[in-house]
Amino acid sequence: MSGLKEGVKAAWDGTISPLFEEFSTEVEIEILDTGAATVDPLYGEPVAGKQYLPPVTVKARVRMEHERLVKPGGEMIDTDGRVVLRTEDLAAAGVELDFAARITVDGKQYAVAHIETAAQLGEEYLLTKVWLREG
Repeated sequence: MSGLKEGVKAAWDGTISPLFEEFSTEVEIEILDTGAATVDPLYGEPVAGKQYLPPVTVKARVRMEHERLVKPGGEMIDTDGRVVLRTEDLAAAGVELDFAARITVDGKQYAVAHIETAAQLGEEYLLTKVWLREG
């Protein structure tokens, strides 16, 4: 890692990440148990009997408000809020987010509408942004 990257990583670890922790709240993430789901043979997607793994609790910055998100390519989707998670927290919890995941914020469950990685430092992304929809 170059000197600049090391400095940024040290600032992240020493100051920014602890501030993230201080101003965040806990959310629960449930990942689809693909081994227990019935999968459509044509589309390869779970269709019936969806079962989820036990929820994992992680810290997130939460902003719940209606927003129209313009995705790369121009597609617009309406969302009900978003959470920003530390990518390292997801990895430590063994969570690989996908569109089948469910995220519970303040006792209300949401579906994943869009996922983006952010704050790239070399090959590593420090944050993961997830837009949510009621559902």
